[in-house]
This record gives sequence, structure tokens and C-alpha cells, in this order.
Amino acid sequence: MATLAALVGVLAVTKYFDLSELTEGSMESGVIVAVQEGLAGYAEESRETGRQPVYPETLDQAQIGETDMRNPFFANVLDRGVAVTGWSKTEKNTYTTPNGTGYVYDPATGQFDPKEKPSPLTDTPMPDTGRY
Repeated sequence: MATLAALVGVLAVTKYFDLSELTEGSMESGVIVAVQEGLAGYAEESRETGRQPVYPETLDQAQIGETDMRNPFFANVLDRGVAVTGWSKTEKNTYTTPNGTGYVYDPATGQFDPKEKPSPLTDTPMPDTGRY
């Protein structure tokens, strides 16, 4: 009976960690999508009002380092900056997500994308050979 209880306990803890990782991934994706949508809204407003440049020079005035309530990220394109645990700012327009993916903002194009884009079929970049 004790073995069964221990097994159920292990399974419950494992399931909890699986759900926890899933939740963190969803939150991370939500922040990325919100920033990209915020950039699109900023550009639309810029076009309507004649503001130049179309995209902001930076996504926020946050200091390099971890985010927290006194150092929120993305306040230039979101109604409120975010302070989600695990995000960090490594350079002026470069951020790292909780799972370690680096994102770079390009103020010339308004793109907020991963540092390296992997092939859709694998996790590694693929060279273009020009063959099908």
C-alpha cells in the first residue's frame, strides 16, 4: 500500500512539473505575441498621426538585467510594462526569455524575433541549397 501511495505521489509531482513547464511556455509565448501586437499598434498609430519614426527606438527604458516591478519590460509598446519572472534584458534591444531563447528588437523594421530562426523541420538552421 505504501508503494502505491509513493507511486501516486511521484506521478502527481511529475504531472505538476509538466503542467508548470507548460504554463511557463504559454506565458512566455503570450508576452512575445503581446509585444509583437503592441509594435503593430504603435506603427498603426504612427501612420495615423504622422509620427516618425514609425517604430520606437527601444521597447522600454528598463535597465539591463532581470525584470521586476521597478524594472518592467516593454512599456513603450504595451499599456503597462511586464515584470514576468525569468525574463532578462542583456543589451539595449536584446532580451532572454525564461527558457533561454534570445529575442532581438529591430527598431528599423519593428521586428521582435528570436536571435536565430531554426528550420521548421528541425531545431537547427538549414542552409538553402536551392534544391527541392
